[in-house]
Amino acid sequence: MGFHVEINSILRSDQYAALKPGQVLPFKKSGSRVFFDDIPVWLTLSDWTALAEIQVISQARTPAGVNGEFQVLHVYSGKEQRRVTEMFRRMYAGGGDPFIYVLMPPATLRQATDSGIYAPESLASEKFIHASPSDQLTRIANKYYSNNDTVYVAVVCKTKVTAPIKWEPATGGIYPHIYGELNMDAVEKTMTFLKQEDNTFGITVNPA
Repeated sequence: MGFHVEINSILRSDQYAALKPGQVLPFKKSGSRVFFDDIPVWLTLSDWTALAEIQVISQARTPAGVNGEFQVLHVYSGKEQRRVTEMFRRMYAGGGDPFIYVLMPPATLRQATDSGIYAPESLASEKFIHASPSDQLTRIANKYYSNNDTVYVAVVCKTKVTAPIKWEPATGGIYPHIYGELNMDAVEKTMTFLKQEDNTFGITVNPA
C-alpha cells in the first residue's frame, strides 16, 4: 500500500505586503498539508486575490501546522493579477459546492418561474444578480428579507447558468454575482423557509 501525502498548491495569507521577486519569507499555516517543494505554488490573500508565484524552500510539520520559508518568484499586478484572481475565485471560492443560492420572496419566485427568467432590479442598477454561498444565507435573509415571513432559496447549478458568474468580495466574504439574467432551468429546486419563533430566519440548505 502506498503512502498518501496531501499537498497544497496555494498558500492563503493576509500577512504579506510589498512583495518583491527574490525575497525569502517565513510562513505558517494550520493543518497538516505540505506544499510542493519542486515546482512553484501560488500565494493569495484570504479573499483569493492573487499575490505572487512562490517556491517553497523549506517546510516542516509541527503540532500546530506547517512552518517553513518560501522565495518570491513573480509578483502579480494590474490586469494579470485581476485575471488570475478571477480564476482562483471561480475555481475555489465556492468551497467545492456545485451550487450557488439565490434568495427570493414568494411573489418574485412566482414571476421568475412563470417567465423562465429571473431579472431583478439589481441587474439593471448594478449589472449583476446577487447570489450567495450556503454559509451566508441566514445573514442575508435576516438583513434584506426581514419584512417577509417566508423566503425561498433557489438552488442553482453553476454549470447550467448561461450568464457569467464572478466571485467578488462583499460584506461577510466572497459572493457569486451573476452578470446577466438567471435562466430558471438552472434552478435544481427551491426551498421554503419560514421565520422562527424569535422572528428571524435560520437557513440550512441540503440540496442533495
